[in-house]
Amino acid sequence: MPENPEDLPKIPQPKPLTERDFLPVEVRVAPYPTPAPPPAPLDEDAGSPRPSKKLELAEAISRFVPDGVASLAIGGMHMHNNPMALIREMVRQKKRIRRLITSPAGCINADLLIGAGLVDEIVTSYVGFEHLGLAPAYRRFSQEGRLRVLEVDELTLVLALRAGASNQPFAPLPPGLELSDLPRANPEFYQAVTDPFSGRTVLAAPALRPQVALVYASQADRFGNALYKGSAFLDRELIMASQTAVLQVEQVVSNSQLTANPLLVTVPSFYVGAVVSAPFSCHPTASHRFYHYDEEHLKEYLRLAATEQGFAEYLEKYILNNPTEKDYLSSTSIGA
Repeated sequence: MPENPEDLPKIPQPKPLTERDFLPVEVRVAPYPTPAPPPAPLDEDAGSPRPSKKLELAEAISRFVPDGVASLAIGGMHMHNNPMALIREMVRQKKRIRRLITSPAGCINADLLIGAGLVDEIVTSYVGFEHLGLAPAYRRFSQEGRLRVLEVDELTLVLALRAGASNQPFAPLPPGLELSDLPRANPEFYQAVTDPFSGRTVLAAPALRPQVALVYASQADRFGNALYKGSAFLDRELIMASQTAVLQVEQVVSNSQLTANPLLVTVPSFYVGAVVSAPFSCHPTASHRFYHYDEEHLKEYLRLAATEQGFAEYLEKYILNNPTEKDYLSSTSIGA
């Protein structure tokens, strides 16, 4: 180190800042090319010789459900997996139903058709809204004699549909039902027959073979093969017992995707007449593995449907003023 401080190297002093030093710095960046959008996924089933059964909602109902249909089965159980897009389109097209057949527990799917004045008679075990209460239109129409009710117990309904699916003439019923009031309340469905093997008298119910079934499924391909990601309830029996079925699905996928696990594909295409893609359209009921039921909407329906005037208000607000499912969903909490 030098002895004389003056021999030390001089450290340059910083220049004083001026206004120019505070001006924004212009940074020039070379333009980055916008990447091209990814190509649309290949339609693996395009060009297949197999006919496509995928239809728009209105066309499917118009083509497969004649006005005055002899018997119509509707799928779903309680507030789950109701094919509500198909039901609402039935109301829009004012398709009359001579006999409506529900699963062991109908809900808004049946009540909406009944309240719209489209049903002559119903085969059911129960129509209601679980913990929310009874079905108002079903109750009102049956009490006033505007709806013929053929009440059956749940097991009889299941066995009658299985007999129809198996092309059997009737279904023998387990012992004990003869002790109930059902055979007297509905003699059309409970008949005594002789067991050819034991000679004992047993009750039997006629096989149910609906003309058309309106049923929900989770996914299907365009050919009509379908699967359930949640409970199928009695929907498979409804499909197999019917002359044809219209499927409302959350997603239409390719055949290879659907059959990646073939054990899940429990609805074969030859039972199905049409496939309708209608995401979120079980609303206001639940779609298993996709969305829950809309309890607030169901409560609004129950409040309005308690009277004829209120029911007409509900129809105008949610169905008649909304010609498509997209319009309907936009009017609900889903579209809010």
